[in-house]
Amino acid sequence: MIFTIILSMLLVVVGVSTQETLSPFSIYNQTGRLPAGCVNGYSAGTDTVLYSVPYTYAQVMSIVGSFKNLTWSGNPDNTVRPLLQAFVEKLTPAQVTLNGTNNQIGTARTYSTAGAYVIETITVYDKPAAGPYNEVHTLAPLSISAANLSFYAAYDGTVITPICGGSASQFNLTINFCATNATAAASILHMLHLTDATTVGVFLGNQNFTSCAALNPSSSGSTNATMGSAPMPSAFTGDASLLHASSLLLGFGALAAVLV
Repeated sequence: MIFTIILSMLLVVVGVSTQETLSPFSIYNQTGRLPAGCVNGYSAGTDTVLYSVPYTYAQVMSIVGSFKNLTWSGNPDNTVRPLLQAFVEKLTPAQVTLNGTNNQIGTARTYSTAGAYVIETITVYDKPAAGPYNEVHTLAPLSISAANLSFYAAYDGTVITPICGGSASQFNLTINFCATNATAAASILHMLHLTDATTVGVFLGNQNFTSCAALNPSSSGSTNATMGSAPMPSAFTGDASLLHASSLLLGFGALAAVLV
């Protein structure tokens, strides 16, 4: 009995030591799972974007509601169409690969952007007709070579809630991650998520949210806000194809290099 206990303890120690020695990429490739916590060389970080759009929950869900359709976030490369085509052209099946049923817990999607191979796996999916929408996925270890930056996330969540008596919707995009440079990763992830929410607004008509009172004098509630250092973007008036995630990643490579 004592021998069994000692052996178990030794296996735990060896397992922890191995995890600390291996890179998160090796751990994921060997086990299909993320490391438990942040391994050596990685530190924990978190970022949240709150962003409101003057469109109903149903309108937003028409853009966001499919795990396989990433048109709204500009992924993969060249999947965000010019604004006039955005309503008739959706992400083609070949551009995002699922290993299971769309919108089901446990299903992973894979795609490439800016030369990076992205794997995201659903852990929470809830899409009630009246809201709020709640989708959470993990992010497998990912590297941005131009920034000498790597990160992974056990929690990358999107919550969309009707506000202003249903006249508007608020995004809450929160990610808890481990990164070789948490400050640089937070800056990149913040702008990527902010662009995700902004792109939905562009697709739906490009109107800015100012207040509930402006939409419905009898309602009150959330104002248009983002959390973090990024300022509120002005109304986007150009081609939606400029909002490619790959372009952002490459651009933020220089930002991350400065932050290192």
